[in-house]
Amino acid sequence: MKTKYILQHAIILIIAINIFGCANTRRLKNFPPLDIATVKNMMDSQNFIFIPLSVNPTSARKMEVGSPSNISISKDTIVSSLPYFGRGYESSLSPKDVDFDFTSTKFSSAINTANNGWVISIKPKDQKYLQELYFRIHNNASASLTITSLDRSSVSFDGYIKEKK
Repeated sequence: MKTKYILQHAIILIIAINIFGCANTRRLKNFPPLDIATVKNMMDSQNFIFIPLSVNPTSARKMEVGSPSNISISKDTIVSSLPYFGRGYESSLSPKDVDFDFTSTKFSSAINTANNGWVISIKPKDQKYLQELYFRIHNNASASLTITSLDRSSVSFDGYIKEKK
């Protein structure tokens, strides 16, 4: 009797893991795949948009990100509208300062090839508390972004890049 009870619960657990695991995989596969030449062209021109699918706060669990969030990168301008989830070390007077909503025109950047992709480090000079935007971009256009700041804990995003139109 006890064995039957344990077996039923094990089967239910396996089914639940498969259902929720496949749902997450489906979400990651929904980004439009790009060929390596297109991704390489975007890296060479440093002209792309990063679309986050999920956010990974330092001290919380992974969450999905809403659709209007993105960060647009070009050689002379960065425009960001990314949410922030995490711990702030300094209180903000404006609700606008909570998220990573900014435009930067003064920054230094370095791009390097890495295993199966590229690594881009961008250091804005006209943003008071923002230290670095660190992109890891793969050959298939999937990407991750880690943002470090002086006034809050770091946060990372998983998503993909697409061409600017």
